[in-house]
Amino acid sequence: MYQLYYCRGKASLTPHMLLEELDVPYQLVPIDVKNNQHKTAQYLALNPMGQIPLLIDLDVKITETAAICLYLSDKHPEKNFAPALGTTERGLFYKWLFFLTSNLQAELMIYFNPQHYSESDKAGVKMRAYENISGMLDLIENQLVENQSFATGPYFLDKHCSAVDLMLLMLSRWTSDLAYPARVRPCLNKLLNLVVSRPAVIRAFNDENIVAPYF
Repeated sequence: MYQLYYCRGKASLTPHMLLEELDVPYQLVPIDVKNNQHKTAQYLALNPMGQIPLLIDLDVKITETAAICLYLSDKHPEKNFAPALGTTERGLFYKWLFFLTSNLQAELMIYFNPQHYSESDKAGVKMRAYENISGMLDLIENQLVENQSFATGPYFLDKHCSAVDLMLLMLSRWTSDLAYPARVRPCLNKLLNLVVSRPAVIRAFNDENIVAPYF
């Protein structure tokens, strides 16, 4: 049985949703980040970086949200949460999954934690991060418009919901209080509503006591 170490609403929400979608046995292990439970010796013995999420599969420990999503998707290929290896579609899957984790998530972390990057110009750091986030969300919106032109979809990559859609929903939640959040972009809003209507996604949200509005 998988074990997912998670914290409510954090990046661990993506593999949590994916585990529900895969319909496989797993156990949730809550970690109280506010009380620094992720910095305890017990947790650091499992994940020396002290970060969330962490997936344990027997004697294998997987960290990093994108890595966990790839690991789970490849272990359960029949569920179609990642395109087949060696295909063009798989290349696009890599492109967008790592764009989300390496760019959008990274800028959101800067936006919410400007003090980690500058003590003297926190407002400036936050503004630059906001501008970058807005540009990335616009890029995603433009890609969705292009997808419509080629009659692909209804999900981000094709007719199948993938780990990219789940990660995009998780990160879009983080933008909910921004001046120009993800949901104001028409195509992105349509996609997010489609993903959040999935029963497995709702089950994960219920597990974490996440209530509407979801993004």
